[in-house]
Amino acid sequence: MPSPLRVLRPLAVLLVATALVVSACSSGGSTSASTTSSTAVAPRTGGVLDIAVPADPIRWSPLAVDPTTAELQAQRAVYDRLMALDANGVAVPDLADSVTSNPEFTVWTIRLRSGVTFSDGTVLDASSVAAALLWQRSTPAAYSLLAPVQSIEVIAPHSVRVTMTSPWSTFPSVLATPVGAIASVATMNGTSPTPIGTGPFVWSAVGADGTVTLVRNATYWRRGLPRLDAVRLIPIAQANDRLDALLDGRVSMVAVDESAQLVRLSNLGDAGSRITVHDDRNAERPKLVIALDTGRPPFDRESARRAVLAATDRSEILTKVFDGQGAIARGPISDPSPWFTDHAPPARDLTVARRFADEYTKATGAPLSFHLLVPPDVEITLAAAVWRSQLLAAGIDVTLDPVDGSAESLATVTGQYQAAMMVGFSSLTPDSYLPLFAGSVAEQSVLSANITRYVDPTVIRALNDARTTTDVSRQLADYGIMQEQVALDVPYLFLVQMRQVVATSSKVRDLTSWQTGSGSSGLGQDAATVSLAQVWIAP
Repeated sequence: MPSPLRVLRPLAVLLVATALVVSACSSGGSTSASTTSSTAVAPRTGGVLDIAVPADPIRWSPLAVDPTTAELQAQRAVYDRLMALDANGVAVPDLADSVTSNPEFTVWTIRLRSGVTFSDGTVLDASSVAAALLWQRSTPAAYSLLAPVQSIEVIAPHSVRVTMTSPWSTFPSVLATPVGAIASVATMNGTSPTPIGTGPFVWSAVGADGTVTLVRNATYWRRGLPRLDAVRLIPIAQANDRLDALLDGRVSMVAVDESAQLVRLSNLGDAGSRITVHDDRNAERPKLVIALDTGRPPFDRESARRAVLAATDRSEILTKVFDGQGAIARGPISDPSPWFTDHAPPARDLTVARRFADEYTKATGAPLSFHLLVPPDVEITLAAAVWRSQLLAAGIDVTLDPVDGSAESLATVTGQYQAAMMVGFSSLTPDSYLPLFAGSVAEQSVLSANITRYVDPTVIRALNDARTTTDVSRQLADYGIMQEQVALDVPYLFLVQMRQVVATSSKVRDLTSWQTGSGSSGLGQDAATVSLAQVWIAP
């Protein structure tokens, strides 16, 4: 579950769909904090939107394991999803005309809209949707999330039936993530040289400098859209240079999550009159976390986990590493979420930390020490160094092991590590976290989405129960049980909720104001990406 601008693989490899916004019921709408106001002007047609991205998108398939921000944004332009999230975070039909289930939530029927075609002219029908879902189920990125899916069948020209092995009341929300993004069969099997979808824009060309141009889909199924003639994704490697390009007027949009650039946006002064900062302050934020392998020493012992918990100072990490851009993480769910259960993490207490460390030493005959995997990101590396110094003050020795994303992913899914720092837990519904806690107390598979090897029947029972109902109060109680038990057992250390915004020229309009295919207001921001069909540029 990577931060949109940081491709950190461990959680993303297994649950890429849930790294994005997934929701069955949420009050977290999108809001914009703007430094300028404007007179209402009727939407215009035409123009080109230039977006600065860290690198040009090289993977266009919605099956991509670890999509970057640029790739996710490009996919939203080229592919529509079966479902979309409305302004309250509730999944509503988009490409689908309806998604309904039997009373037990074990059989779901997806009925498609008629008259929709792919950009190459082929008709969107049940066979193409069934093929797309079958491909998703077979990928490493989604196999754990889609484990309950038993079969996917075409039952009519525009109807698909998905049968589950167990109840899954929030399945429609999954179809609002890249799992529900529908590409042509030729795109998925690699036989098409260009991506083919039903979205508002069509892949056109890649320039010598890596700039990707997407042009208006002349046969787009939503009347009057898109408004832009084209979108260009312009690669600019450095975050500072990307923001400079926006301020200089060379581009009109950029996603920002690095603290130094967030501070710059906050201190623009007069220059801010030309910039709009779209900041969804109610959104579920990606979190800086430390995964602890509870299946091997030292974290197979509760005393070791409690020792590092008591030695951790989240405020220092937030201040020193992120310049205060974000908030302290109090668990897998962000504070503004309707699913959040209030349980403040314990304050740093070196006396308690030393006591638990001594308890570990007495039980094992060895001092508490371990290795921490650290992926190649400047802020994450600094956070690891600050955390190491905090633990050293409690007599706990930590060795930092720099690794690339692939190596960290392999180590965590196979259980060949002790601790790993990563970014994750940004889903709007805790339902999507079930694979991260699933398993058997007696044994764990060699490859597991449950990278901490932490298995507690109370957690699994609560998450499974929430899938048997659409009663929000019951789901809230179940998710509260999960949060409380995870806080007690400490398989993860939750450190910081990381801030991310989309900044645009003030001439870019309706960036976060749009309607889904079913006519309801759509969720303004999906992590650091937005809908582009309705965007227009004022004179």
